[in-house]
Amino acid sequence: MNAPPTLPKLRQPALNPYVLAVLVAALALVGGTLVLRFASIQENRALMQWQNTLNLVADSRAADIDGWLDRHFKELGAVAGNPSLQLYLTELMSSPDAKNAPEEPPQAVFLRNLLLITADRLGFIDKAPNELKAINANVRQPSGTGLAIVDNNGKVLVSTAGLPVLESDLARKVADAPRGKASLIDIFTAPSGEVRMGFVIPIYPIQGDATAAQQIGTLVGIKNIDGNFFNLLQHPGITEKTLEAVLLRREGDNVVYLSPTGDVQPVATTLALATPGLDAAYAVASPGNFAVKTDRQSHTTLMTSRAIANSPWVMMVHIDRKQALAESDLWRRQTEIIMFFALMAVIGGIIAVWYYGTSKRTLMLSLETARLAASLSAQEKLLRVVADNQLEPILIVDSGDKIHFANEKAADTYLMPLADIAGKDLTALMGYPRAMDYGAANKEALVGSKVISRQRDVKTETGTQVIWSEHIPLANIPIEGLPYPSPGVLIVDQDVTEVVSERERRVRTLQQVINALVYAVDKRDPYAANHSISVALVAREVALGMGLEPKLVETAEIAGKLMNVGKIVVPSELLTKVSALDENEVKFIRESLQRSADLIQGIEFDGPVTETLLQAQENFDGTGPLGLKGDKILVTARVIMVANAFIGMVSPRSYHAAMGTEQAIKILLENIDTRFDRRVVVSLANFIENRHGQGALAHLTVSR
Repeated sequence: MNAPPTLPKLRQPALNPYVLAVLVAALALVGGTLVLRFASIQENRALMQWQNTLNLVADSRAADIDGWLDRHFKELGAVAGNPSLQLYLTELMSSPDAKNAPEEPPQAVFLRNLLLITADRLGFIDKAPNELKAINANVRQPSGTGLAIVDNNGKVLVSTAGLPVLESDLARKVADAPRGKASLIDIFTAPSGEVRMGFVIPIYPIQGDATAAQQIGTLVGIKNIDGNFFNLLQHPGITEKTLEAVLLRREGDNVVYLSPTGDVQPVATTLALATPGLDAAYAVASPGNFAVKTDRQSHTTLMTSRAIANSPWVMMVHIDRKQALAESDLWRRQTEIIMFFALMAVIGGIIAVWYYGTSKRTLMLSLETARLAASLSAQEKLLRVVADNQLEPILIVDSGDKIHFANEKAADTYLMPLADIAGKDLTALMGYPRAMDYGAANKEALVGSKVISRQRDVKTETGTQVIWSEHIPLANIPIEGLPYPSPGVLIVDQDVTEVVSERERRVRTLQQVINALVYAVDKRDPYAANHSISVALVAREVALGMGLEPKLVETAEIAGKLMNVGKIVVPSELLTKVSALDENEVKFIRESLQRSADLIQGIEFDGPVTETLLQAQENFDGTGPLGLKGDKILVTARVIMVANAFIGMVSPRSYHAAMGTEQAIKILLENIDTRFDRRVVVSLANFIENRHGQGALAHLTVSR
């Protein structure tokens, strides 16, 4: 048995007193200089840290403001470019009798409905529910906000209730907007005292070019700037009270504060650009730069700024210097005092302690290195025993993709002797293309300090394999002889070809069963043929328009296909009955949805298909069979509820004729928040009017 190592005796320093005196004097001089330099470096480091922090906040807030503006320009641009809007606007403007007609032209009704839906979605009307419900009421309550379509002479042709006319100042702003180009009506204070801004979007004829000469009108949007917009300037997680982001713009020789700052309301403060050291003046003059300036209250600030694209705005982020550097200044002053007073008294002891500590530290480092080497050797042996008994190839590579470990399965997989693998890079082991793919995943795992899992198709001589790879970052590779630490990546490959194939087969089988059931139901009810497919199509498109996750989109589509399976037990003569159904017959047919859920109860779906069918008759206000209300109803069930009602109205039946899509959407809108969810109805209307929904349904529904 080996004896434990003995610690060597530490050699004591032997310094000449004269040399020590010279050394102490030199250290005192150098130490004093270093203290002052160190304090300066610390201050610059603190400034640099705050520069990075302010830059991050500025980039984040500027990105949110840019995104907010871009979303409004894109959404309004899509409305202005809507072919139906272009066509109806052209017809409305070319009709000489439109303004003298006793009733409002149908083109104006359509355009107003489109403006209302868009204004509700983008927040251009203050009370969306009331105004949406009053689509046909023709009651206007001007608020100065909303959407309007204006001709080239500045006349309002169609508008939401809040914007029937343009006030003189606003009309001038619209008239001054450049032709043939989307532009912004900068933030302004309305006569009512509310802070607003607007968007001006050109409208062209349906077959015209997007040029100023071809412009036939303008889409104008005016909205109140409320807390939701200014909240974009607040960075989450920031606790410093004096750190704020402020929107600015330059007006001649002045700078205007557009957003609220302190106790000052927006667009209420204007200062001269010539104000000495003013941070806001520097921000609009040199956006993107960091500086130490003073704010409007003459407090020293750290600031940076960003220009906001597609606007005359500059966003400034600043913080009071005293608050930002309070801890740094206090620590620096304390350090200077302590080091200056203590330096000369302890200089000799520092030398002795340094010498002793260095000797001891060298010895302890040597012992720790030996201990670490022994530990790594034991870990490597354990790793070898465990890895060689695994059925999957295992590799460990460093940050440069050099291989330091491979198990026997890896050697068999890549047809290379195990002893020859260590020391090679991934390219030599598996070829250039695959090595580049693995290297990218390894880099992502190391940079993000997270496990990267991915699935790939690999072509082999016997066919295509599906490989599931995991790239696990290691803080230190447990291999003897490597410097500490040596970060790396553990790579584990698993052949999941059979698992993936079985899942794909199960999905295909499930789809075949669904199609067979739908076909069987359609054969028994000729009047409702393709009803399930039509409901499934509408449900899928509505769910996509609402931005639901893929699993819920698939759930809505499958539920739509299976909703009529329960009609298998309904007598054919009842399904095809021409005369009106009595109460019991209607109840028997409606209960088919419950029977559909019962029939598919034992089938495994990825989403809540059965629960969707069980809740598909629930009214949004809670008056349905189960008494569920609002968001307590599955969103997929709310989608099926609207899609089924819509297809039922626009499709002919033995007991009623088909209804037009506009009339059907009107009925859906009238039952918003009672039977139907508002978001679902708006998404369906958008699909029918703006996403070629009528053309898609024409291939499925029975001709009207």
